[in-house]
Amino acid sequence: MDIPSLYLPAHFAAPRAEQQAFMRAHPFVLLVAVEAGLPLISHVPVLLAAAATSLRFHLARANPLTDALTRVAAASVVFHGPHAYVSPRWYAQPNVPTWNYAAVHASGPVRALDAASTAQLVADFSRVYEGPAGLGEFEQAPAYSQLLGGITGFELTVAACVGKFKLSQNRTPEDQASVIAELTQDARSEVRETAAMMRALAGL
Repeated sequence: MDIPSLYLPAHFAAPRAEQQAFMRAHPFVLLVAVEAGLPLISHVPVLLAAAATSLRFHLARANPLTDALTRVAAASVVFHGPHAYVSPRWYAQPNVPTWNYAAVHASGPVRALDAASTAQLVADFSRVYEGPAGLGEFEQAPAYSQLLGGITGFELTVAACVGKFKLSQNRTPEDQASVIAELTQDARSEVRETAAMMRALAGL
């Protein structure tokens, strides 16, 4: 299957193990499929299988992407991580501004789940986010049955996966330390998280 990939200079490539950890830490994804030359996009939470070989999600039946996924050859999901602007003022030598970020793209064929498997998917979601007991008595509520009647579950088999952690790996250790110091002072959590990823990656 010929699946478009992500532009990825070698120094920004994330190893497979780091990709999997990142995907599990950022399970709310951008889901994209292309039909008749037009992109169809939704934002969905996903559940990853062991070793991230597949992932499951559900969509409202009224969503145009639901029907499209039964016809297209493949779909893609984008796992987003923290990101931050990087000023050229933070480097030892004059340079240009840039943006640091982390993302993983996974693509592959998608199949629709039957009603029983869709119900199991929703139950699995509840156990992940509510605890081992799941929703308990709430699963007997009329609203729960209505939810199941209005959605379709899907499973995407991961045929291609690429991770890009663009976190100043192409800069000197001194520049990396300077960028981390500047980002750490920012009040925004996603900016500080970017600094934390940089620090872990650089071993600082």
